[in-house]
Amino acid sequence: MEGNLLLEQFSRYKKIELEDSPFHFLLDANIERNPHQVNAFCAAIQALKTGGIVLADEVGLGKTIEAGLVLKYVLDSGAKRVLIALPASLRKQWELELEEKFGLESTILDRIIVEKDFSGWRDRFNDREKARIILTSYDYASKLMKRFPDVKWDFIIIDEAHNLRNVFHGTKRAKNLYDLSKGIPKILLTATPLQNSLTDLHGLISFIDPRIFGSEKVFNKRYVEGQDYADLKRELSPVLYRTLRKDVAKYMNFKKRTCKTVDFTLSQDEMELYQRVNDFLKRDILYSIPTSNRGLIILVIRKLLASSSFALIETFEVLKKRLQKLCEGSKSANAQEGFDLFWSFVEDEIDESGFEETEDEDTVVQKQLIQAELNEVNLIIGVAKRIKTNAKIEALKTAIHIAFDHQQEQGIPQKVVIFTESKRTQKYIAAELRKTGYEDEDILLFNGDFDDTMTKEIYRTWQVKNFGKANYGRSVEYKHAIVDYFQYNAKILICTDAGSEGLNLQFCNTVINYDLPWNPQKIEQRIGRCHRYGQQHDVVAINLLNTQNAADQRVYDILSKKFELFEGVFGASDIALGVLESGTSFEKMVLQIYQTCDTTAEFKKAFDKLNRKLDARMDKKARELRSLFLTESSGAKEQALDKTKADIARYLQEVEFWNGFDEPELDGKQYYWKI
Repeated sequence: MEGNLLLEQFSRYKKIELEDSPFHFLLDANIERNPHQVNAFCAAIQALKTGGIVLADEVGLGKTIEAGLVLKYVLDSGAKRVLIALPASLRKQWELELEEKFGLESTILDRIIVEKDFSGWRDRFNDREKARIILTSYDYASKLMKRFPDVKWDFIIIDEAHNLRNVFHGTKRAKNLYDLSKGIPKILLTATPLQNSLTDLHGLISFIDPRIFGSEKVFNKRYVEGQDYADLKRELSPVLYRTLRKDVAKYMNFKKRTCKTVDFTLSQDEMELYQRVNDFLKRDILYSIPTSNRGLIILVIRKLLASSSFALIETFEVLKKRLQKLCEGSKSANAQEGFDLFWSFVEDEIDESGFEETEDEDTVVQKQLIQAELNEVNLIIGVAKRIKTNAKIEALKTAIHIAFDHQQEQGIPQKVVIFTESKRTQKYIAAELRKTGYEDEDILLFNGDFDDTMTKEIYRTWQVKNFGKANYGRSVEYKHAIVDYFQYNAKILICTDAGSEGLNLQFCNTVINYDLPWNPQKIEQRIGRCHRYGQQHDVVAINLLNTQNAADQRVYDILSKKFELFEGVFGASDIALGVLESGTSFEKMVLQIYQTCDTTAEFKKAFDKLNRKLDARMDKKARELRSLFLTESSGAKEQALDKTKADIARYLQEVEFWNGFDEPELDGKQYYWKI
């Protein structure tokens, strides 16, 4: 637009005014502009003036996006050192989302990375010219702050913050992080601000400002014993912001998820293998498994037992080598070869596993006992090697046919995502499907590694196709390439849980769980790859169930009915997930049942007891949630969201309008007019 210098000069001031709006941070973010996220963002930046806020939206509403907007705001305001403490399993996902959605570079740090280049990191932290966003686990967060005591942290984000709610009674990691983060503005993210009791809120809010509720004794007397919920709501209002999925259904078109099961029965050899491994894991003394992390290793072996006999062979070969070394007289400390297999299998869960670690004691070499155990391990390997195909693979083929037939009837692209916890099982599935007649280009494997020939070729093709477009980090671009190839070429994606982080597969409507984790949160994350905002069709989750195993069926019933993982519009129940300390706490409870029960009656009694325990916790949790967080009527909430949506649209229109004016420039000089 030309010719009106007064209007052009006014546009300069108008642009400055628009840049001062919180909505300004929406402009260069690669996100949907959902009003509930913008409201949460605005509430958070207001709360930062007094210490921070707990963002407690239900699962699937985008708390990471809300946090990303706040992070853009604080960096724009001059913050240089940001610490994000979170479960180890979420570090990579955060790194991907910050880069992809907000163009923010972040760094994952742990003890090994820091100690390898301590002086380098000290220099980087001392350089205040460059802003640094550090992603680290809960366990290492406080250690990092102690290791670099002179670093001035400007802002802290704590994800899945309910894990730290027992700050005054729980683990040292929570108390250490609490002590070291005092006085630093922060936001806490959790879908489950209440897990066990109202006292959880005292712990969370104390991270923001311990003066709000005072001591735990005062809090308990007033709110737990006195049940003064009205006053508690008032105190929480400025420091806890929560949106429910039903409140935003108008703006976020959630599709339904439904469930199918495909049953199978084990062959005679598979039954023998299961029984031998089951008996082996219940032994009081196991020389083949180090005492340190024994519970975690047994859990891994049980997962592999449910995955495939081929994954199990590799595992027992590791145990065999350890026993052979012990027979030769090596101390247990020198018999660790191959145990990286276990850590690679659960490397993202070790920090949050909750299994106790103990120092490995020198094994007294009792050759007869060790030899007897070695003989049993050899028998297990022999039985596993006799099995040429698993009964479950036939169930998988049936599941794929069911999915493709349904998709063809509905006019939906024929695509399925198959999840397994084992890379070895992943390869076995691919080989069996190729035998069935699927072509190489129909099948895509991804587990987070980028070194196989097909993945490299897919990446090179994607680079050519996207030359000159937005430049992301290598791991982000690899995932873009995989998603792109699956969407436009392959029919079947076989994925591990680690590999699936950051994959948005809303163009595929079928998830097949080849093996079913005992961790409800991991199952929710699997299905959430497809059942997410932007999905155009109802999502189907297909589970493969061994009808001969009563324990497996009871676990499936709890996951399906109690946690509501496989049915409905919104996915997993927040109330159900919220009664768990973490997903791994449920794994521990189930593992204990598998390890201690033998008969059908014993399994029934144990699972009935677990059901009653979950029911009691959920009833209590539901009552407290209704009392505390249902503060606005649905109509009032809808009006507030409608207003925000209109405000965003009006702001974007103004930006477009005023950006049409150029700053006045005459004869090479700029003239500034006072309005």
